[in-house]
Amino acid sequence: MAFALRSLLLLCGISALLTGVLSDETVTVPCCPSGWIRLQDRCFIYINTPRTFSAAEAACQTAGGNLASIRDSVENALCFQLVRDANANTVTDTWIGLNDALQEGKFVRNDGSVSKFFDFRGPTQPDNFMGNEDCVEIDFTGQWNDETCTDTQDYLCSINLW
Repeated sequence: MAFALRSLLLLCGISALLTGVLSDETVTVPCCPSGWIRLQDRCFIYINTPRTFSAAEAACQTAGGNLASIRDSVENALCFQLVRDANANTVTDTWIGLNDALQEGKFVRNDGSVSKFFDFRGPTQPDNFMGNEDCVEIDFTGQWNDETCTDTQDYLCSINLW
């Protein structure tokens, strides 16, 4: 999977370079900060420092982004692989940028983006267990689960390049 991810990133880079070569205009291709992984117009990073949901969001904002708002299955696969790669092919529950803290069952993305993509695990999630789960994690299955926001977990940040 790591080889496939690297190949995909290489092809994206080549495509971006060719777009500039074949155009009459000068194209400036933004780069991700060091250590971040680019996918299309976004950069992602996995942070192996357990924090509460709100502290993780604050740390992502300090880095210029937000907790990762996952927009489609490709981004979800990339984020899951980042977690696996950083943890020797195991997965630890990891915060992503989605919550229903303001209204139960109405999930919003931390960066304010709108997407119809949700990947909650099976028919039993989200379940708001004991009425106290408003924040979302990517779990050991690569799918999403609602969790108590005060739990401390690793987290994924994302930055929009444009």
